[in-house]
Amino acid sequence: MKEITVRSFAKINLSLDVGACDAQGYHEVDMIMQQLAFHDDVQLRFVRFPGGKKGDIGISVRTNRYYLPTDRRNLAWRAAELMIDRYGSSWESGRLEINILKRIPVAAGLAGGSGNGAAVIHGMNVMFGLKLTLGEICSLCEELGSDVPFSAVGQARGNKGFPTAVRRDSMAASCVRATGRGTVLEPLRGIDRPIVIAKPALSVSTAEVYRGIDNCDIPERPDNRRLARRLEENVVGDGSVYEDFINVLENYTLAAYPKVAELKERMERMHPEKALMSGSGPTVFAVFRRMEDAQKSCRILRKQGYEAYWTRTMK
Repeated sequence: MKEITVRSFAKINLSLDVGACDAQGYHEVDMIMQQLAFHDDVQLRFVRFPGGKKGDIGISVRTNRYYLPTDRRNLAWRAAELMIDRYGSSWESGRLEINILKRIPVAAGLAGGSGNGAAVIHGMNVMFGLKLTLGEICSLCEELGSDVPFSAVGQARGNKGFPTAVRRDSMAASCVRATGRGTVLEPLRGIDRPIVIAKPALSVSTAEVYRGIDNCDIPERPDNRRLARRLEENVVGDGSVYEDFINVLENYTLAAYPKVAELKERMERMHPEKALMSGSGPTVFAVFRRMEDAQKSCRILRKQGYEAYWTRTMK
């Protein structure tokens, strides 16, 4: 039996800008994503079936969240299926068991599902000795979704059990600028700050938000080139870096979902350095200078009925 556990990290968007749709109907994006220490655990185990036909490999998925699908609707399942189809014809017969300990809120704009898919790609690369480069891993992840490659480069940075070549690849990073469909990645330095993430008891459809944003006025957009430069220069202490912490999707989500707008207003009253919606929502994050303030704010939000967690950014 082979086994590995991969830490699958949450992400936040320090900025997010949206352009026009491309020929296939996908919006062009320009955004800066930052990995958090907050993570799911994705355990992979391969149980051999002696005497079985080579390449005959089953998949099972379990999770501690009863409402999550454990079939092909789960991105972790589809990641395993992709790897088996691509590389598994010569593998011994058996069953790949995937057990996901979920901590990251679901459908929350934190790339929880995307991270689980990337974790399966990374884990199978190690378990089956495929010796894939990080670039090859990202190419596979791109077939699964736009946030999955970033999850892969962040996991390469944060999982010590990965091959040295993957961990030390120049693309391994906890913060990136992502363009195109979100899969063209430029590693950045990122920020080093305590973070609170919180969400109301609702989900937001990413597809709905991207359809709706085309009909919204967008009065302010981030200057991601300037933000990337300031991050690289570590210009955080004077607060100027937050000038471009702008998520244009707020223009739709905050209007369509007043509870998200209310949550952001509550978090702003806690005097963070910055509060912003992540992705298409409904999660809002707040950046603090001191961990004590982040923990205090998290406790208050929980008492107010929100699902809230304190954590920090990954270096």
